[in-house]
Amino acid sequence: MGLSRRSILAVAVTGTAAALVVTGAVAAGASQRKPAPRPVTAASASAAAPDPAPRPAERQLGEVVDAGYRAKDGAWVIYAVAIEEKALPGTRFGVMAGLRRGDGKVTGIVVANETDGSDRAPGFHAVQGGMEVDGRPSPSFGYYAGAAAKITARIGGRTVTARQAAWSADNTVKFFWFDPAAGMVSDLKAYDSKGRALPAGHNSVGVG
Repeated sequence: MGLSRRSILAVAVTGTAAALVVTGAVAAGASQRKPAPRPVTAASASAAAPDPAPRPAERQLGEVVDAGYRAKDGAWVIYAVAIEEKALPGTRFGVMAGLRRGDGKVTGIVVANETDGSDRAPGFHAVQGGMEVDGRPSPSFGYYAGAAAKITARIGGRTVTARQAAWSADNTVKFFWFDPAAGMVSDLKAYDSKGRALPAGHNSVGVG
């Protein structure tokens, strides 16, 4: 099930990742379908005006992950959504930060996806910086393709470790996120289980 309409609140393309702030409730569970914004490429990033037109349903891929942080109106979650866009032949999924409401329904808030090359190339992808959406701070989040056992960033002059979870549909992909109250992240790094540095990939941070 899903709603028939979803509104784009803001659009941003920074480096190689596209992100959209979205609204609209969806039912939790990997089998559910939901409306979601179309992926945005650099060519279409200028179309930032609200667009209330119905958009194609987008498939949730894998399980919803509880992020462990609460907002004023729900609990933050992270999950993957399908991307089907001819202009992005190397991108088949994006990552959504959403809220699980008291009734169990999940609302998509911010979605980000790769816009340059393969979405499975080793390294960071679709890194979205935290921001304020409808009066609530959102987490910084993204995903890492590879054997990342630890992901860190610099926040306010100190090094912090991200929370992370393997994607249930492909455990070589690791979702990661930071405390919404932590502030802007930078200098993302990933390490394997032996503490060795892994490829950075697209580790620039975009803010939509």
